[in-house]
Amino acid sequence: MKKQGLVILAAVFVIAGFTTNGLAEPPDFDKPPTKEQKEKVRKRIETLKMWRLTKDLDLDEKTSAQLFPLLNKYDKKRAEIEHAMQDNMKELRESLREKREGQLRSILDRLEENHKGMQSIKDMEWEEMKKILTIEQQAKFVIFLQEFDREMRKIMAEARERRHERLGKDIPEKQSPQERK
Repeated sequence: MKKQGLVILAAVFVIAGFTTNGLAEPPDFDKPPTKEQKEKVRKRIETLKMWRLTKDLDLDEKTSAQLFPLLNKYDKKRAEIEHAMQDNMKELRESLREKREGQLRSILDRLEENHKGMQSIKDMEWEEMKKILTIEQQAKFVIFLQEFDREMRKIMAEARERRHERLGKDIPEKQSPQERK
């Protein structure tokens, strides 16, 4: 029951953020969200994440003061790599579509470097976190990350579904690479 309450609270928090955003500027459902809109949502999710971490890990003030700057530092590094990965994936799709085979190797190499960079960030973050959190808090953190990510993916999928419904479009089915050709 407690977990359901937290999921509902998270959903309300994110949806309220979308609604508040919608009051400031009328939504254009035909266009993807702007970078500013994405950033506002990201900040809301991070705030919710910090609040939930404090509660779920039973963090005291001292530990919170050490942990949150650490998480923010690595979140920024992750965001930079994710942005580069998005750019590289866009370029990869374009190169495949336009049959620019000569560029594929260099794009794939960059994506591999992005992946290695992301793993390196995770490893460094974990090593630093082990110095801050007790072993019990580390275990709770691992569980928290999995559950929080799952909840956020579900909320975002539901928001996408509502967006498609407002547009009067069917949600595209996932296609295999052969079906997309």
